[in-house]
Amino acid sequence: MLFSKYKTVIDLGSRYLKSVKAKQLDTLKYQVDAYNLVEAPQEQLFSTDPSETVEIPKNFGRAFSQLVQDSGCGKDNVFLLFPDYAFLANMAAIPNKAVDEEKHELVKQEIGSLLPPDSDSELWCKEKRNIGDLHANSLVLIAAILRANILSVGTEVQNRGPNPIYVDMGLFNAINVFHDYLIMSENLEKNIGILNFGHKASSLAIFKQGKLTTIHTRTIGSDASMLVGGKAFTEKIQEHFKLGEDEAEDYKKNEVFFLPEFVPEQDKIANYQVIKPVFGELVRGVFTITEHYVARFREFKVDEVILTGGGANFSNIDIVLGGHLNTQVKQGADIVSIVDKDMNELSADEKNILTPAIGAFCRN
Repeated sequence: MLFSKYKTVIDLGSRYLKSVKAKQLDTLKYQVDAYNLVEAPQEQLFSTDPSETVEIPKNFGRAFSQLVQDSGCGKDNVFLLFPDYAFLANMAAIPNKAVDEEKHELVKQEIGSLLPPDSDSELWCKEKRNIGDLHANSLVLIAAILRANILSVGTEVQNRGPNPIYVDMGLFNAINVFHDYLIMSENLEKNIGILNFGHKASSLAIFKQGKLTTIHTRTIGSDASMLVGGKAFTEKIQEHFKLGEDEAEDYKKNEVFFLPEFVPEQDKIANYQVIKPVFGELVRGVFTITEHYVARFREFKVDEVILTGGGANFSNIDIVLGGHLNTQVKQGADIVSIVDKDMNELSADEKNILTPAIGAFCRN
C-alpha cells in the first residue's frame, strides 16, 4: 500500500473519533505529526446483525464535522479505521497436505461458519489472506464486515469532506506497531498475545514466530460473545458511586483500583470490589481464548500479552491481569517510543489511544 495515497488516518473509536498523521522513524519508534480527538457519540454505530438497519446517530455528523474542522483534513484521502467489534474474524489452519480443491472448500466452510446462520453472503464484504505456515498448516486470516456498515458510514464521512479510500479494523493496525517486537529473535519462539483493550469491547490476537495464529473479535467457535471493554468498568463505577460518565472516567484515572503487585491484599481494595465482576469477565474471556490456542496448536502456554488501546489507561491493570492469567502482561506503551513533532515522548495514555491509527502508517 502506498503511503502517498493517504496522509490522514481517521479512527472511528467508540470513545473518541481520532484524526492522526504519523510515521515510523526507526525500529519500535514512531512520530505523530498531529492528532485530534473528539468525543464519539455513544449510540450504536456499527452492527454485525444483517437483519438490523444500520442507522447513523444524528450527533455523529456533528462530532465528525468537528473532527474535520479541528484537523483540517478537508478533502483529503483518508484511511478509515472501524472498531474491532464491527468485524467478524477468525483464523483457519489448513493442512498443507490438502490439495487445492480441499483447501478452497475448507476456507469456504470457515467463512460460512463465521457468518450468522442463514445470512446472505452477498451482504458481507469478506477477505481472506494467507499469513504463513505453522506446524504443517497454512494459516489463513478470514474477516467479514457488513457491506451496509461501509456504505453508510463511508458515505457519511465523504459527505462531510474527507474521501475514504481504505477501511480496516483497529486491531490489525495496532499489530503493525508491535511487529518489530514480535519478530525479534528472542521472541520468535514465544506465544505472544496483543490485547486491544477498547472502550466498548476488546479483541485479542496471538502470535507464534511472528505469525498471526489466533484472533478473537466477536467469535470463537460458536461463542458470539465479545471481550469486555473499558466502558463496562466505567458503568460499574457510575452505578456504584452515582457519578456521570466523565466523572467516572476521572475516578478511574485518579483513584486506586489495582495494586502495583499481585498480592492477596488486592481483594481488600474497596474500589476493586466495585469493578471485580467486570474484571473477572475480562480475565475469563482472555483465559478461554488463550487456552483454546494452547489446545489447538499443542503449545505449553501463552508467554506474554501486550496490552494496548484506550482501556489500558487503568493504572496497574496489567499487573493484576497478568497475575490472574499466570503470564506476563506488558503495557504496549512501554514497548514502543512515540514522540510528537518536537520529539517529545507522548504519555502512555496518548500512546494507547493512538496506537491503532499509528499502525496504519506502518503498512507495506
